[in-house]
Amino acid sequence: MSIERASDPPPARRVRSSTTERGDATRARILAAAERLFAERGFSSVSMPVLAKAAGITAGAIYKHFDSKEELFFEVVRRAVQATPVSGLTGAEGVAAAIAEVVASYTTRRLKLVRQLAVEVHYASARDAKVRRLLRNAVDREIAEIGTSLAAGQASGEIAADADPHLLASAIMTFIMGLMHMETMTPQLVGDAAWRDLVRDRVAAMVAGTAG
Repeated sequence: MSIERASDPPPARRVRSSTTERGDATRARILAAAERLFAERGFSSVSMPVLAKAAGITAGAIYKHFDSKEELFFEVVRRAVQATPVSGLTGAEGVAAAIAEVVASYTTRRLKLVRQLAVEVHYASARDAKVRRLLRNAVDREIAEIGTSLAAGQASGEIAADADPHLLASAIMTFIMGLMHMETMTPQLVGDAAWRDLVRDRVAAMVAGTAG
């Protein structure tokens, strides 16, 4: 008869841990395949069976992790954005400078995947009501977050008290969404240092210009 050491987890806990690890690994394979396929082919051209084949699982297995293709799509976009090492919306140099750095980062080569996925989100939202709702909610959250940072700048006196933080945040978000289309509109400026500096300076001026 074998005797388990006191430090060993109970068999049931080991089984649950193993199951969780397999589930996490499967989810990671799904997301990796989805990121590549959505960027290469677009949302509409990628079916769940195609995603499943690329991930090496059955189509039914995807639904154990994601309720729909739309949910999977937005999770891919969310992860791509979160994985990007951009500045936060606060910094030692102030709110205006921090926001300007975030916006300017969208001109860099390293954000190509984010731009590709963002363009696909915009395209898909015109044809899919669920994607359109998800996009609306995501944009509203981003505008609210930027607006909160701008309000903090007002509280510190960096931004004029009579500025409308929501309208200013909406203008900044519109600027960002325009930069997402650089590969189509101005591909020659992707990674251009002078262009990045211009974007950063114009956004900083737009925010800081409301002070005083």
